[in-house]
Amino acid sequence: MTVVARTFISVPARSATETWERIVALIAPDPGSPARCELAAVAGVACSCIADESLADDPLVVHGVGPRLRVYALYGDDAVEGEGSNESALSWVPTEGDWRMSLPCLADDLGWVKAKLAKVSTRVTARQVGTAVEGDEEGKGNAAADRRDVAPAVDMDAFFRR
Repeated sequence: MTVVARTFISVPARSATETWERIVALIAPDPGSPARCELAAVAGVACSCIADESLADDPLVVHGVGPRLRVYALYGDDAVEGEGSNESALSWVPTEGDWRMSLPCLADDLGWVKAKLAKVSTRVTARQVGTAVEGDEEGKGNAAADRRDVAPAVDMDAFFRR
Protein backbone atom coordinates (compact mmCIF):
# COMPACT_ATOMS: atom_id res chain seq x y z
CA MET A 1 0.00 0.00 0.00
CA THR A 2 1.22 3.48 -0.83
CA VAL A 3 1.21 5.96 2.04
CA VAL A 4 1.49 9.74 1.78
CA ALA A 5 1.95 11.99 4.82
CA ARG A 6 1.28 15.66 5.47
CA THR A 7 2.12 17.62 8.61
CA PHE A 8 0.17 20.75 9.53
CA ILE A 9 1.19 23.63 11.75
CA SER A 10 -1.22 23.76 14.70
CA VAL A 11 -1.51 25.14 18.24
CA PRO A 12 -0.35 27.79 19.18
CA ALA A 13 0.52 29.12 15.70
CA ARG A 14 -3.01 28.21 14.52
CA SER A 15 -6.13 27.40 16.45
CA ALA A 16 -7.51 23.87 16.29
CA THR A 17 -10.32 25.22 14.10
CA GLU A 18 -7.88 26.82 11.64
CA THR A 19 -5.87 23.60 11.54
CA TRP A 20 -9.02 21.55 10.80
CA GLU A 21 -10.07 23.99 8.07
CA ARG A 22 -6.69 23.59 6.35
CA ILE A 23 -6.84 19.81 6.60
CA VAL A 24 -10.36 19.78 5.15
CA ALA A 25 -9.32 22.09 2.30
CA LEU A 26 -6.55 19.62 1.44
CA ILE A 27 -8.59 16.41 1.56
CA ALA A 28 -11.89 17.79 0.20
CA PRO A 29 -10.99 20.74 -2.02
CA ASP A 30 -14.48 21.18 -3.55
CA PRO A 31 -16.49 23.37 -1.12
CA GLY A 32 -19.76 21.92 -2.46
CA SER A 33 -18.83 18.26 -2.19
CA PRO A 34 -20.69 15.79 0.05
CA ALA A 35 -17.36 15.06 1.76
CA ARG A 36 -17.03 18.73 2.75
CA CYS A 37 -20.51 18.59 4.33
CA GLU A 38 -19.65 15.44 6.29
CA LEU A 39 -16.33 16.90 7.45
CA ALA A 40 -18.13 20.08 8.56
CA ALA A 41 -20.46 17.91 10.65
CA VAL A 42 -17.53 16.39 12.56
CA ALA A 43 -15.58 19.65 12.93
CA GLY A 44 -16.23 20.10 16.65
CA VAL A 45 -15.05 16.60 17.51
CA ALA A 46 -12.05 16.83 15.17
CA CYS A 47 -11.05 20.18 16.66
CA SER A 48 -11.22 18.67 20.14
CA CYS A 49 -8.83 15.89 19.08
CA ILE A 50 -6.51 18.45 17.45
CA ALA A 51 -6.56 20.67 20.57
CA ASP A 52 -5.70 17.63 22.72
CA GLU A 53 -2.55 17.21 20.56
CA SER A 54 -3.66 13.75 19.46
CA LEU A 55 -2.15 14.28 16.00
CA ALA A 56 1.38 14.88 17.30
CA ASP A 57 2.51 11.27 16.94
CA ASP A 58 -0.63 9.47 15.76
CA PRO A 59 -1.99 10.45 12.37
CA LEU A 60 -5.48 11.20 11.22
CA VAL A 61 -5.79 8.61 8.44
CA VAL A 62 -7.87 8.93 5.28
CA HIS A 63 -8.18 5.85 3.10
CA GLY A 64 -10.28 4.58 0.25
CA VAL A 65 -9.28 5.57 -3.26
CA GLY A 66 -5.64 6.35 -3.98
CA PRO A 67 -2.85 6.20 -1.46
CA ARG A 68 -3.51 6.09 2.27
CA LEU A 69 -3.08 9.62 3.67
CA ARG A 70 -1.64 10.22 7.13
CA VAL A 71 -2.07 13.70 8.58
CA TYR A 72 -0.01 14.83 11.57
CA ALA A 73 0.14 18.17 13.38
CA LEU A 74 2.96 20.19 14.89
CA TYR A 75 2.43 21.73 18.34
CA GLY A 76 4.21 24.14 20.67
CA ASP A 77 7.60 25.43 19.59
CA ASP A 78 7.57 23.11 16.57
CA ALA A 79 4.36 24.76 15.35
CA VAL A 80 5.75 28.25 15.87
CA GLU A 81 8.96 27.43 14.02
CA GLY A 82 7.10 25.51 11.31
CA GLU A 83 10.09 23.34 10.50
CA GLY A 84 8.97 19.92 9.38
CA SER A 85 5.58 21.03 8.15
CA ASN A 86 4.32 19.84 4.79
CA GLU A 87 0.92 21.17 3.76
CA SER A 88 1.43 20.81 0.02
CA ALA A 89 -1.39 19.85 -2.32
CA LEU A 90 -2.13 16.25 -3.17
CA SER A 91 -2.27 14.73 -6.66
CA TRP A 92 -5.62 13.05 -5.87
CA VAL A 93 -8.70 13.79 -3.79
CA PRO A 94 -8.76 11.36 -0.84
CA THR A 95 -12.47 11.96 -0.18
CA GLU A 96 -13.72 10.95 -3.61
CA GLY A 97 -15.53 7.65 -3.94
CA ASP A 98 -15.73 5.31 -0.96
CA TRP A 99 -13.49 6.89 1.68
CA ARG A 100 -13.04 6.54 5.44
CA MET A 101 -11.27 8.61 8.08
CA SER A 102 -9.85 7.52 11.43
CA LEU A 103 -9.17 10.19 14.07
CA PRO A 104 -6.76 9.55 16.94
CA CYS A 105 -8.29 10.40 20.30
CA LEU A 106 -7.18 10.43 23.94
CA ALA A 107 -8.36 7.39 25.90
CA ASP A 108 -10.39 9.51 28.36
CA ASP A 109 -12.39 11.06 25.50
CA LEU A 110 -12.83 7.99 23.32
CA GLY A 111 -16.34 7.11 24.52
CA TRP A 112 -17.98 10.46 23.86
CA VAL A 113 -15.99 11.03 20.66
CA LYS A 114 -17.12 7.71 19.17
CA ALA A 115 -20.74 8.37 20.20
CA LYS A 116 -20.77 11.88 18.72
CA LEU A 117 -19.13 10.76 15.45
CA ALA A 118 -21.62 7.89 15.08
CA LYS A 119 -24.50 10.41 15.24
CA VAL A 120 -23.16 12.67 12.48
CA SER A 121 -21.00 10.54 10.18
CA THR A 122 -20.83 7.10 8.62
CA ARG A 123 -17.29 7.58 7.32
CA VAL A 124 -15.39 9.19 10.22
CA THR A 125 -14.49 7.06 13.24
CA ALA A 126 -12.19 7.43 16.23
CA ARG A 127 -9.50 5.25 17.68
CA GLN A 128 -7.42 5.53 20.83
CA VAL A 129 -4.04 7.21 20.52
CA GLY A 130 -1.44 4.49 20.06
CA THR A 131 -3.85 2.13 18.31
CA ALA A 132 -3.33 1.05 14.72
CA VAL A 133 -5.80 1.84 11.98
CA GLU A 134 -7.50 -1.27 10.63
CA GLY A 135 -5.70 -2.47 7.49
CA ASP A 136 -2.58 -0.41 8.22
CA GLU A 137 0.19 -2.99 8.11
CA GLU A 138 2.68 -0.49 9.49
CA GLY A 139 0.65 0.03 12.64
CA LYS A 140 0.09 3.55 13.83
CA GLY A 141 2.76 4.88 11.51
CA ASN A 142 6.14 6.34 12.15
CA ALA A 143 5.74 10.08 12.52
CA ALA A 144 9.44 10.80 12.07
CA ALA A 145 9.73 8.66 8.94
CA ASP A 146 6.46 9.97 7.49
CA ARG A 147 7.53 13.58 7.95
CA ARG A 148 10.81 13.40 6.09
CA ASP A 149 11.30 12.77 2.44
CA VAL A 150 12.55 9.23 2.18
CA ALA A 151 14.20 8.12 -1.03
CA PRO A 152 12.56 5.05 -2.50
CA ALA A 153 14.48 1.80 -2.28
CA VAL A 154 16.01 0.67 -5.56
CA ASP A 155 16.16 -3.00 -6.45
CA MET A 156 19.72 -3.03 -7.81
CA ASP A 157 19.40 -6.55 -9.29
CA ALA A 158 16.35 -5.50 -11.31
CA PHE A 159 18.03 -2.22 -12.26
CA PHE A 160 21.09 -3.89 -13.78
CA ARG A 161 19.17 -6.81 -15.31
CA ARG A 162 19.26 -6.82 -19.12
